[in-house]
Amino acid sequence: MTTTPKIVILLLVLAPLLMAGGGKNCPGVPWLGAVAACRKASGTKLIYDLCIRTMREDGVDMSPSHKKEVTAYAILAAQDATNSYDRTMLAASNQLEQNASLPGRVRDAYEGCLNDYTPAEDSLDRAVEKMKSGCDFAGLADLYLSGMTSLDSCRGRLVALKYSTPVSPMVLVDRQRVSLAYMLAKLLGI
Repeated sequence: MTTTPKIVILLLVLAPLLMAGGGKNCPGVPWLGAVAACRKASGTKLIYDLCIRTMREDGVDMSPSHKKEVTAYAILAAQDATNSYDRTMLAASNQLEQNASLPGRVRDAYEGCLNDYTPAEDSLDRAVEKMKSGCDFAGLADLYLSGMTSLDSCRGRLVALKYSTPVSPMVLVDRQRVSLAYMLAKLLGI
């Protein structure tokens, strides 16, 4: 057998294994198991538990021997956060459209939140695209921080109401989800 066919066979055998790892091999980006990535990214038990739950819900192999480039986990968490954003925006929109008895202050807060969520979601979408497109993570932290600032603006509107609304806990969950996504992205060296 010549050298070329041996290389081709080797590549055919190794390619699925490398792809199963889910990484792009970005320089300096660690490969970790999901639990290890959650542990390393989480500063609190709340965020750690959210991380583990997010990984499990998205079907990530939780065994210690299954390692992926951390980028894969950061993308997964960011996409999970944008899905949560969509649910929150839908709930706020439904309240505005279907709840005729919604007080004016709450209506104003919800409308403001919808305006706040648009740039928050755009920032996170851009962060995901940046992570998917290559290994240049310059500006990634700014995208996350911009999105978190927009969510904090919405949260401020709801806190100013001085009582909880159906959307209030959803906004808190969104802030936790984007915090998790940011903490996992920080493992990329941003």
